[in-house]
Amino acid sequence: MGFHRLGAALALAFLAGCSNGSTVVVSTSPHGGAIAAASSGAPLPELGRWEAQMVLYGLPACRELERREATFDERLAATYYDAEWVFYQLADYTGDREFLRCAEAAERIYRDKYVEPNRGNIPGFWNFSRGLTEDFLRTGDEASKRAVLSLAHDAAFARDSTSPSETVPVDASREVAYAIMAYLNAEDVGAPPRARLSLLVDHAFGHLDQWFRGGRAPYVRPFMAALTAQALIQYDERYGDPRTLEALTTAADWLWEHTWLPDAEAFMYTDRVVPSGGQEASPDLNLLIAPLYGWLYHKTGEERFAERGDAIFAGGVRGAYLAKPKQFNQSYRWSIRYVEWRGGGR
Repeated sequence: MGFHRLGAALALAFLAGCSNGSTVVVSTSPHGGAIAAASSGAPLPELGRWEAQMVLYGLPACRELERREATFDERLAATYYDAEWVFYQLADYTGDREFLRCAEAAERIYRDKYVEPNRGNIPGFWNFSRGLTEDFLRTGDEASKRAVLSLAHDAAFARDSTSPSETVPVDASREVAYAIMAYLNAEDVGAPPRARLSLLVDHAFGHLDQWFRGGRAPYVRPFMAALTAQALIQYDERYGDPRTLEALTTAADWLWEHTWLPDAEAFMYTDRVVPSGGQEASPDLNLLIAPLYGWLYHKTGEERFAERGDAIFAGGVRGAYLAKPKQFNQSYRWSIRYVEWRGGGR
């Protein structure tokens, strides 16, 4: 079943659930047909809407990758936050193989037209290798393996020649997080552990300290902290680190207490007003942050993380702008992990 029919079925199922006050859980059969079941006792709020929106907004996000009249820069922008990985996850979650076509479209742009021509020498904030890793692991495509290795070796901030003085400052947190994930992804395709990995992990914990212990950072952006959390969680899942749970608990509690806006169901963009952004509510970023709380709930069983995570998740599902690929990708980059850790979905 293609996007049009599946998307319509999901939307109709969701709307039917809303009409009687139930939460809808939508699944797909092995043959691609949509199956909807209403359950008034579903534990995760807005799960049905989240599932419906992954299809309803995934279609235009995919189309943007293939739009012939679009410039290369526009199509490249549609891969930001790792569209290939997003679409692989959606293919797994929905069972709809059309999403695999979208992953391939993202790969043709990001890998073939950007990473390969630049031999991995790209800015640190464009270092997205999880989707390429998944492609190699699923298909054995050696071009994807080469791209993963080149990003881990040659992307800015991932290079061995990078001075530690460049990665200690908190304003490099995103680039450090992506480099950590690039090193771990490279291991997944067969590279040996990188000697520099432990240094960057130490610097990532240092970024958390600058934000949440002592107030040494010039400002705090919740979604940036969440990207650091994602990298440290991936590292912890691989190697284990006794610092992770305490540091991420401190981060999650601080963010909730200082930057959560309950009336807006969203975090502030920044904890204070600075030239690059202020305290406006940013629901578009909620689903980058919610998995931090899901992981903490999964690790500790403490209800405050489930309650806060559910509020963040539901606010993001209801309030995020999803009509552009970047916003869609950031909402589905790893929110499936929240559903998994929280307990729900398929």
